[in-house]
Amino acid sequence: MIPACDTEEARNGQKHERNFYTQPEFDALYHRNPQLVSRTPVQRSAAMARKVCQKLRVLYCGERSYDGPCGLLLSLLHGLFPVAAIMCQYESKNWLANDLITGFTVGVMHVPQGMAYAMLATLPPVYGLYCSMCAPLFYFLLGTSRHLSLGTMAVVSLLVGGCLDRNVPQISPFLLGPATMSGLTNLTSTAAKEDVDVAARVVMAAALAMIVGLIQLAMGILRLGFLTQLLSQPMLSGFILGSSIHVGMSQLFVVFGLHIKKSTGLYNVPMNFYRICSNLPESNWVTFGLALACMMVLYTFQLWVNPPLTKRIRVPIPIELLIIVFGGITSYYLKLGTEYNVRVVGTVPTGFPEPSIPNISLAGSLIGDAFVIALIAYSLSYSLASFYASKEGYTVDPNQELVAYGMTNVASSFFQTYPLTASISRTALQVTMGSKTQLTGVVSSLVVLMVVLFAGPLFYDVPNCCLAAIILVALRNVFNQIAEIKRLWRYSIWDFASWAVTLVATVFLDVIYGLIIGITFSVLTVFIRAQLSNTLVLGRFDKTEVFKPVDSYADCVEVPKVKVIRYEGDLFYAGAERFAASVIRASGFDPRPIICCKKKLVCTINEAEAILKSVHSQQDLQLSSHPLHDIQLGDGTCSPEDLDEPVGGCHSRCCPCRTTKRTQANLKLEALKRKQTALCHLSTLLDKVPLNHLILDCSAWNFIDFVGVNALKMVGICCCHR
Repeated sequence: MIPACDTEEARNGQKHERNFYTQPEFDALYHRNPQLVSRTPVQRSAAMARKVCQKLRVLYCGERSYDGPCGLLLSLLHGLFPVAAIMCQYESKNWLANDLITGFTVGVMHVPQGMAYAMLATLPPVYGLYCSMCAPLFYFLLGTSRHLSLGTMAVVSLLVGGCLDRNVPQISPFLLGPATMSGLTNLTSTAAKEDVDVAARVVMAAALAMIVGLIQLAMGILRLGFLTQLLSQPMLSGFILGSSIHVGMSQLFVVFGLHIKKSTGLYNVPMNFYRICSNLPESNWVTFGLALACMMVLYTFQLWVNPPLTKRIRVPIPIELLIIVFGGITSYYLKLGTEYNVRVVGTVPTGFPEPSIPNISLAGSLIGDAFVIALIAYSLSYSLASFYASKEGYTVDPNQELVAYGMTNVASSFFQTYPLTASISRTALQVTMGSKTQLTGVVSSLVVLMVVLFAGPLFYDVPNCCLAAIILVALRNVFNQIAEIKRLWRYSIWDFASWAVTLVATVFLDVIYGLIIGITFSVLTVFIRAQLSNTLVLGRFDKTEVFKPVDSYADCVEVPKVKVIRYEGDLFYAGAERFAASVIRASGFDPRPIICCKKKLVCTINEAEAILKSVHSQQDLQLSSHPLHDIQLGDGTCSPEDLDEPVGGCHSRCCPCRTTKRTQANLKLEALKRKQTALCHLSTLLDKVPLNHLILDCSAWNFIDFVGVNALKMVGICCCHR
């Protein structure tokens, strides 16, 4: 069988011929494997099971996994502990010095940030040091990023603080046990009540870290790293900016030295701003002056001193640590805590924290916050890891990163930490200083461990306002994202709307509600875009085969009796109905009324043909069962000649068979008239159709689902009116 041929002649005289095939013709011509066509359901199920097993093997053991049970186990262990492969390729002569110097510098940076962000999480500063000590050590074993600095971070610390503020008052009586609470019932001193509150927060923070880690670990085992695609980059940027406003607002209480209760829950940013403004006369101006001086020094060093300095010696001045040191010295010698009522860090316990099992029974109260924190922490950390991995020329595994974050949170929770995530500033510092592997994290953990073991009492007189100044200046880079407005507005109104809606909801409602609204709006924009997809009518230029939208070019004209339509959207359930309506509208006429009329006319024609067929069959039956010489009139005087009498000359004395013959003749005549009239109307109706062909340009379609297939069939049925 010779396939149909499509010939096309271009402007330059070249001739192109393309053959058209049906699927059976194509299979027969190119000898498709018959086993694939004639497989039984059992064989197809077995083949599918083998493919699933192969997929699982690649997911969990890698593409280059070994054969056999022992080989698969070895591949699984290599995937679970990627540090083994990295350390096997470690170049001590070229990398060790960079890792040691960078690790020491990042460890020094961990100390002030850990203390400051722990205060943001409404925990004592030493628990931030515990986070900074444990996180890099456990991530070293499981992580695939060579430059990620895991530990404390402002946004996650804020989420943890909000969770503790909401849950501690309701759950604290059940955390410390009935014996402990009975001994604390009659306490009236503020210090004792604060100790009870701190103890409850520490227990709940460790439980939250455990639950967050279990969620991330489960997501990693189930290979659910793709869930972060729900968090679009504009939405995540708006959420981080809104969360940073919450962070800044919470630190203004510390900067002004206001000892008033903060508003939590819905509308807390406007309410807290009102409370700060209304209580400004009660501010501690010594605290404010010290915080302002610290912010000016920090800003000066970060903007004008460290950038040119790192180009020469690669090691920036640890200005955050110096701020804490000089702030503590100033507070100690001027007695700011006792004489000027400046709040200080207070007692920092020395020594390694005693491991304890987190109270997992709190999962019912913390599961909602834990899921949000797990998703946000993973999104921030993985986006940072993938960015620097592509920049440095290696890859990171998103699912293994989930396992690493989960195991790090679970293992660290035994040492009284709170949920962990990566820091932008520390990770950028590692890359800038030339860190080569995760060994940098181990060195930074040892630095923090030395501080925890021996330097705890030195932080007693450090003012809290110095830590608040470190947090506020660290938010500078986040607030620079406001410049994204112009770029987002220029490139995509939908991305700008997602950014703005998330930001407004986060600032004026709450962090959790802002995230939920942001995700909902981002998903909703997908459906809105599907409803607003463009439908273009294409035409071609003279003497060319180039098709462009006719509305865009004056010299672009449509082919007579042919309509070429491009639907610029994906054909799935969200936009299937709009697709059908827009194609019909763009074609210039609605074929549905024509189809309805055609069906009625065809039905009329079929009925007329059925009547004609019935009349002919009845006449044949009568002629075969009643010969002419057997037919008599009622009076017995009928002759064969009388039967040839025309219908119009029928006498009243005719017999029943004569009446039947006249009735059949009338029915035949009426059916013929109805058929001819219907055929005439049908021909006139089809002549009014302005198109002979409707062509759909599917080049913009990325995928099509079952509902889209039905919509496409419906359009095809509507247009096949001939």
